[in-house]
Amino acid sequence: MPRKIRNRGNGAYQFSIAVGYDDKGKQIIKTKTVHASSDREAEKMYNLFAAEVQKGEVAATGKYKLFAFTEDWFQKHCEKNLAPKTLITYRNHLEKRILPALGYMDIHKIRPQHIMEFMESLENGKRYDGRSGGISAESARYCFRVLSSMLQDAVQWQVITSNPCSRVKPPSVKSRQINTLKEDDIKSMLDLLKKEPIKYKTIIYLAIDSGLRLGELMALKWDDIDFEKKILSVTKSNQALKGKGIFTKAPKNLSSVRQVALSEFVCNLLLNYKKEQEFNRQALSEKWQGSDWIFTQWNGLPMYPTTPSQWFRKFLKRNGLPHMPFHGLRHLSATLLIAQGVPLKNVSSRLGHADIRTTANIYSVALQSVDREAAKKMDKLLSHSDRPDDAT
Repeated sequence: MPRKIRNRGNGAYQFSIAVGYDDKGKQIIKTKTVHASSDREAEKMYNLFAAEVQKGEVAATGKYKLFAFTEDWFQKHCEKNLAPKTLITYRNHLEKRILPALGYMDIHKIRPQHIMEFMESLENGKRYDGRSGGISAESARYCFRVLSSMLQDAVQWQVITSNPCSRVKPPSVKSRQINTLKEDDIKSMLDLLKKEPIKYKTIIYLAIDSGLRLGELMALKWDDIDFEKKILSVTKSNQALKGKGIFTKAPKNLSSVRQVALSEFVCNLLLNYKKEQEFNRQALSEKWQGSDWIFTQWNGLPMYPTTPSQWFRKFLKRNGLPHMPFHGLRHLSATLLIAQGVPLKNVSSRLGHADIRTTANIYSVALQSVDREAAKKMDKLLSHSDRPDDAT
């Protein structure tokens, strides 16, 4: 590691250390100016400075605009590690919000105050992309998450010494009300499903029974189900993007890889659907292009993840039922389990949540309802025990 000590007079010494080259071939120099009583003391101080540099505790002093680092980070980290859909979301937040607001700044000079001002501007309705109207609280929080992730990698890569986002409170997001159908509407929906094509009927029943995410449902293959044990294995998820088509990826997180017990009713429904699919496969002969997918297009290729959502929306509207997004079936599954007294830990595991607190936060209303029922039962027990003894 090339080194240099320069005596600038009046007890001032400037330290310089070359630590390599950046991606443009320019030498990176780290410097520090100190005051020492002698050359010998300056030498000791220089050695301490060199040790700090070697441990990565001193950031580069050259100008490094955030937009330049973003380009490197996106290429070296995002494109190699993020799922295609997440990659697009990151790029949108970077190009439409983060870089227009902060891209001109030297990454070494970004402070918590700059982050707070940026987040406040988003919360006050500024978009930075030239469009009218503000962005949602969820989008603002996601934007903060992308920025923080990028700056944390800058710390790991020894570009900066600390992440300014770590000293800023993330934007708060109010808990959203989970919209599910009322009990009477649920019964009506299940009755009406009996008249629908078995493929879509199976999708809806399986979604309620298992609580799987839509992408997880669309990625299922027949060997993912053990009909003898009535267990479904979740190991992958399907997504679709314009220009890319349908692709299979790993589930949302490690906890999403799981096994889910199925009801006997749904297992029997799946077996009946499998018989119909086999009949169609044989009828199409060489036109069948499938690879053992459970839910397919007419020719055996995997069904587009958007198809069940579109069908479900039209089904509800056609039958005069209240609107509920397809994802609401997952919430319905969890709510029904909680109402039946299934322990929250089991519900969380079944849904594939990484943290039981996520389950508790999302289904707080359902949990409160169960708690009220418990209080009623307790009240009945206690009030009964307080009755006067029967006369003898």
